[in-house]
Amino acid sequence: MWGLVAAALWNVAAKLCQETPGVFLNSTNTWKKALLRSFENLWANKSLTLMSLLLLVPALSIFWSEDLSYWLRVTQVRLPFLVLPWAFANLPVLQEQDHKKVLYLLVWFMVLVCIGVGINFLLHYNEIIEKLGHGQPMPVPRQHVRFSLVLATAIIAGAWLWRTRFYVKFPWERQALAIAVAFLFLFIHVLSVRGGLAVLYAALLVSIAWYIQQTKRWAVGIVAIISLFLLLWAAVETIPSLRQRVAYMQYDWEKYKADEGETYSDAERWISLKVGFSIWEKSPLLGTGAGDLEDEVIRTTAEKFPDYAETPKLPHNQWIHIMASTGLLGLALSLVGFFAPVFSQKNRKKYLFVIFQVMVFTTFIIECTLENAIGVSWYLFYTLWFLTIDGRR
Repeated sequence: MWGLVAAALWNVAAKLCQETPGVFLNSTNTWKKALLRSFENLWANKSLTLMSLLLLVPALSIFWSEDLSYWLRVTQVRLPFLVLPWAFANLPVLQEQDHKKVLYLLVWFMVLVCIGVGINFLLHYNEIIEKLGHGQPMPVPRQHVRFSLVLATAIIAGAWLWRTRFYVKFPWERQALAIAVAFLFLFIHVLSVRGGLAVLYAALLVSIAWYIQQTKRWAVGIVAIISLFLLLWAAVETIPSLRQRVAYMQYDWEKYKADEGETYSDAERWISLKVGFSIWEKSPLLGTGAGDLEDEVIRTTAEKFPDYAETPKLPHNQWIHIMASTGLLGLALSLVGFFAPVFSQKNRKKYLFVIFQVMVFTTFIIECTLENAIGVSWYLFYTLWFLTIDGRR
C-alpha cells in the first residue's frame, strides 16, 4: 500500500515539474504543492472520495465509544479507505495490457501457492480430512477464508483474461492459462472453504446472466446454469474434503437446532448474528460505538446465550456488524461509500468490476469481511484495480 502511495505522490510531483518552469523535485515546496494537488485530484473523483466514508464511519464513533484502545484498532484497520483511493486518484495511467499483466501474475502466483498447499494436504491427508470433519480448515497461508476469496478472484480474473485472448509473449500461453484456471477451480473445491465457494458461484451465476443479457442466447445460458449446479453436486459427491465439510455443516446445524451447538462453529455464527441484532436494537441510530462493540458482544452473549459465553464472536455479517457498532447512521454512510463507484453508469459496464462487487456483497452476508486488514486489502485493491480496466466482456 505504501509503495502505491510513494508512486502516486512522485507522479504528481513529476507532473508539477513538467507543467511549471523552475520547479524541481529537490524542493520542499514542490512536495508540499504535490501533496495539495493530490488531494484536489482525489476530490475531483467523487466515487473515490465517497469511499473514504468507510473510514469516517468508525472514526466518528469515538464520540460515543468508551474503549478508545479498541476504537483505535478498528479505525487503523479502516485507514486504507482513505489511503488507497487517494493513491489510485494520483497514480499514472497504465495501459490495459499492463493492468492485465498484474492479474496474469495473480493467477500464476495462486497456482504456485495452491500447489504447495496441495502437497501439504497429500502429505497429511488423513489428519487434515479428520480435522475437516470437526470444522477445522485446511492449512493455508494466513487466514483460510481470506485466502479462498483471493483464490476465487484469481479464477474469475484468469477466466476473463483467457476470454479476452490475453498472453504476454507466446500464443500457447492461452492454453496454459486455461489449464491454470481449471486447476484453481478444482482446488477451491478441494480447499472446501464455504466463503470462497459462495462468492465464486455467485460470480459465475451473475456471469451467465451477463452473457444472456449480452447475447440473448437463453438456451445456452440455462444449460450453463444447470451444468453449474450439476458440477457442484458432482464435486460434493467425489471430492473427499468437500464431502466432509458438507457433512460437518449438516451435523453442526442439527446440533444448533437441538440447542447443543455451543462448541460448533456454525452455531456460534448464528448466535453472533442474534447478538449483533440485539445490540443494534438497544441503540438503533448510533449503535454501541465501534470501540465498545467487543465488550458489548461479550456482555450480551453471556446474558442471553450463556452456553456460548466462553467463545463469543463478533457478528458474522458485515451489515449487522456495522449496525451494531454505528447504527443506522453508520449503515447509511457505509452504503453510500460502498455503492459510490457502482452509481456511475460507465462503471456498471465493466464486467470485472461488477462481478467483483457481487463477490464482495456475497461475502458480506456470511462474514464481517472489512474488520481485518486482509479483508480490507482484498476489497479495496481489487475494487480500485478493476475500476481502471475497461473490461466489458
